[in-house]
Amino acid sequence: MLSPLLTDLYELTMLYAYVKSGKTEEAAFELFIRELPENRNYLVFAGLPWVVDFIENLHFSKEEIDYLHSLKLFPDDFLDFLRELRFTGRVYAMREGEIFFQNEPVLRVEAPIYQAQLLETAIMNQVHITSLIASKAARVYTVAGGRKLADFSLRRTHGADAGMKVAYACYLAGFDGTSNVLAGKEFRIPVIGTVAHSFIMAFESEEEAFRAYLRAFPERAVLLVDTYDTLEGVKRAIKVAKEMGVKLKGIRLDSGNVVELSKVARKLLDEAGFKECKIIVSGGLDEYRIEEIVKAGAPVDAFGVGTKVGTSADSPYIDFVYKLVQVGNRPIMKTSTGKKMYPGKKQVFRQEGRDIVALAEEEHPGKPLLELIIDKGKRVKPLPNLNEAREYCLENLNKLAPELKEIRKRAPYTVEISEKLQELYAKLKRELTEE
Repeated sequence: MLSPLLTDLYELTMLYAYVKSGKTEEAAFELFIRELPENRNYLVFAGLPWVVDFIENLHFSKEEIDYLHSLKLFPDDFLDFLRELRFTGRVYAMREGEIFFQNEPVLRVEAPIYQAQLLETAIMNQVHITSLIASKAARVYTVAGGRKLADFSLRRTHGADAGMKVAYACYLAGFDGTSNVLAGKEFRIPVIGTVAHSFIMAFESEEEAFRAYLRAFPERAVLLVDTYDTLEGVKRAIKVAKEMGVKLKGIRLDSGNVVELSKVARKLLDEAGFKECKIIVSGGLDEYRIEEIVKAGAPVDAFGVGTKVGTSADSPYIDFVYKLVQVGNRPIMKTSTGKKMYPGKKQVFRQEGRDIVALAEEEHPGKPLLELIIDKGKRVKPLPNLNEAREYCLENLNKLAPELKEIRKRAPYTVEISEKLQELYAKLKRELTEE
């Protein structure tokens, strides 16, 4: 469970200043991006379960209050106020696994302003990593052409929490399993893995290593064949499997020219009667490399994907912002150069081939994407489990226009701003300019 101290100090100093000045009216904050990352045509919203859990259980423990007291920043009466603090507002959000675009609020908080402000850092922290990786993994899914995908990234993710969220996000966006055993336990994701090169090198010969593994796991006969000479490794795997009477289920290639090696390996396996043996490729993979391998006609059945997806190496952040859009009944907006935003509480309507961002009270044809999740501090809509969210995400990905699935070309998607919202923006801009 997340601590409310997982926040930036200025969230707490603002909270105190709000309370001290008696500014406790309801406000609305929205989470959105102004522009898509340069090499992304869409993003996938993820991380909502952690956000909801944090908000529902928000409270300051005695130890946390004691720590704040030790900072000598806040008076005792404010710390007493924090002891009793609970979230009492509303949260609207897109569904877990929803595809979204620029200027679309993915989440809105409506609550007394000090409560809504306090949530900023934790919400952004939890949504960022999961949406970042789900968006990257979705690109891998769309180019893999139905081939199996496994998350092998744990050893190079940015810490334990990131490793768990990466496994979750990859599975959400179409991967079939993970090497992360704890993620398998916590999220019921299939776990995948055999041996490392160190296992092969630990034995006197490659054949001896193969025999040792097949004796231990005859029903999971997948062998790593590229420790020394890859094609000789394939031949030895065939020899050992035949001698032991084991059905060879797969071989893994982790280095070299995997396109050519997989073609020769496929021929050797087929000639040996192992036509159902799968060829798995790993090592430095991402959507760009997988696309190249698939387009080259390599007979690869599955990919183990690690570092470059687990860190979203080509685009390592999403520029989420959490902005105040309304105080009481007064719409709010920022007018700083390069930081355009639209005022007021909003809804997103998805139509065929385009979205409309409108004021929350407007009605438009299409599917409204923001749903009420928390009301009066309590969950009012059950969240989908991971398998349900995965199914929803993949349904959306499969419906994407082909040009949006391009990983090397920019393909714009139409996000319209409703006429009423444009009018409100223009009115407020005039008023703020005249002040």
